[in-house]
Amino acid sequence: MEEDKESRVETIVKVSILLWSATLLTLSYWEPPDGKKIVDFDPTFIASIFSASTASLGLSIGKKGNSNGNAKTPTIGNNKDTKK
Repeated sequence: MEEDKESRVETIVKVSILLWSATLLTLSYWEPPDGKKIVDFDPTFIASIFSASTASLGLSIGKKGNSNGNAKTPTIGNNKDTKK
């Protein structure tokens, strides 16, 4: 029972941080019709918090795979037998 409460609190905190960072990111890019920005800052740090909070919730933001259909998939090779 105690572990369930901790899990709920943890999830509430993660979702709260996600909503907070999403709100700040939205406000940093949104410009009302009067031309005055609501907030004016570099959103890089907030974007990293947003990405980390989505990852902690198990969400993945971004494209899966490569958009170019004929691109080769990167491979890791063994360079032990190559000549110098």
